[in-house]
Formats: sequence, C-alpha cells, structure tokens
Amino acid sequence: MAFLFKYIMMKKVCFNGCSFTVGEGFDQDQRDQYIYDRLVSFECGFERTNIAKGGSSNYEIFMRSAQALKQDFDILFVQWSALNRIWLYPGPDCEWFINSGNKEFRYRSIHLNEKDQNRFRDILLMMNHDYHGIMSLIDYCDILNQLALHKNKQIVFINGLVPWSDDLINPLGDNLYESLSEYSRQILDFDSRDDDQIRCLFQSLQHKFAELDQSRWVNIFESFKTLTIDIGTQGHHPGIKSHEIMAQKIVNYLVQNALI
Repeated sequence: MAFLFKYIMMKKVCFNGCSFTVGEGFDQDQRDQYIYDRLVSFECGFERTNIAKGGSSNYEIFMRSAQALKQDFDILFVQWSALNRIWLYPGPDCEWFINSGNKEFRYRSIHLNEKDQNRFRDILLMMNHDYHGIMSLIDYCDILNQLALHKNKQIVFINGLVPWSDDLINPLGDNLYESLSEYSRQILDFDSRDDDQIRCLFQSLQHKFAELDQSRWVNIFESFKTLTIDIGTQGHHPGIKSHEIMAQKIVNYLVQNALI
C-alpha cells in the first residue's frame, strides 16, 4: 500500500530593526506573547529569527540586513528606524549611542559629563541632516532589493520611525507651504529659502524617492510610531494594541502579495 505524505515546508523568516522589533517596552518573558514579529510568525506558521538591536541606526540595520541575506531565510523583514541615529566607536571595545541620555561617558582618557555630551550631541545631530538621511535610506533599500533578488529571497520593509510623508509622490502646487508637509518644510529650512531653492531641493528629493520600490513596503508613509496608540509595560515603546495593529498590517501585506 502506498502512502502519500504531504510535507509543508515552514518558511524561515528574519526580522531586523531597532528597539520596536526587539520588543523593548515589555519584559523578556512577555515578548513572545505581544511583539509583532512573534504575532506574525504565529499567525503565518513561520520559523522566526530576530536580529534587531535597540537603538540601531539605519546604517547598522542595513549592514545587518545585508549579512542576513546571505543566510538561509526565505523572507527578510527590515524595520527602518529614525534617520538621525549615530553610533560612535571611540575604541575597539567601546561604543557610544549619541542619542542616549547618559549622565556621563567615560572611556580611558575620554570623559564627557552630561553638559559636554549634550553640546556634542546637538552639534553632531545638526551636522547630520535628515535630507541626506532620506537619500541614504533609499540607497540602502535599493541595494538590499538587488541583493535579495540575486539571492532569490523576499524582502519586506517596515517603516518604524521614518517621518517622511506622501508629499514626496505628489506634484508641488503653486502654494508651496500648503503642498509640503510640516516635516518637509522643516528639513528644507522653508522660512529661510526662496521659492526657487525650495522647489529645486524638494524636486531633487522627489526624483530620488522615485527610485524606491514602494511595493516592498508594508506602511511606507504610516510609521509604527504614528500607529502607536498605547505603550508597553515599561518605557515609551509601543504597547500590546500597537503591536497587534502592526502585525495585522504585515499579515495583510503578505496575503495581498501572495507571500504566504
């Protein structure tokens, strides 16, 4: 007698990102129950790996994602973080996240008190403008897309903390103030430029944005931060309902794109 066995191959997926994807805001023993990557994996029957790291810059997320695409995963989920995050490495055994609120920093002969740190942080962030952060993020996405295609893998992008808006895909009207979002006016220094400068700079950004494959994004203009309606049991990170909303958006995306 012949027997027919049906084998269902469980897809292997990897989640990468910052503290939102780590599950900060919840105790370690609560994360399997509440965090969106677990909710998605339980719903879809995925074998899940999470390589996210709290405080990650988009550069670090990009580098970890490139490495992950070399591994045995079917789908890589990449949650992008804030544009202005920076990590510095003053020594081979030391790292410093400039966006942190440490009272003081010490490493060998380096000592920065809270006041010195705040001044250094303000200057460095002022010199690290979001306009070019957007440009870099688009390049990261394109490189990862090409690498995923080469490796015959699927890649899905999640907007965690990217503050851009859909004015990037809309034509500029005669009234520039009304055509641009508050965030776009901010990064363009709207009040200190003439109309021609504003149009030139923003159209360059729009042309760059046109290179982005929007079909790879779950929530391109609706960040996880803006979706957050509650906070976790610890700190300011998204809570139970917010993770449920994010998980459902991802599952809907996977269904609509026939990835499950």
